[in-house]
Amino acid sequence: AAGAGAAGYGGGQFAAAGTWQVCNAAGTCFVVRPGEDHIIGRNDLPVPKNTISRSQCQIQVSADGTAKVMSCGKPETGYASGGRPWEFLRCYESRQLQNGDLISLDKNDLESAMFTCYVS
Repeated sequence: AAGAGAAGYGGGQFAAAGTWQVCNAAGTCFVVRPGEDHIIGRNDLPVPKNTISRSQCQIQVSADGTAKVMSCGKPETGYASGGRPWEFLRCYESRQLQNGDLISLDKNDLESAMFTCYVS
């Protein structure tokens, strides 16, 4: 590993403390605690789009505080982790979440429907 964690991040971004926040660009955040899940869709955007499903993806936090995103809409859900390129998840595909990961509900206009995931 790269030594000490960045200041302000509780000693490392991979700590499974468990409470997640998923925030859009406008600063609206959803809190998802261990054992809970939360559906995100077009109505969670500042300007809803009919090209995005009402239930586009689900954030699932397990009892140990680890989280994943699962795509559940007809259009693909964008996912980017650790500065890597975007990948697009089809319905029922999922990825483990790390602190700072990005999710987009709109494959064709990533920035307009982007959420950032934070764990505390």
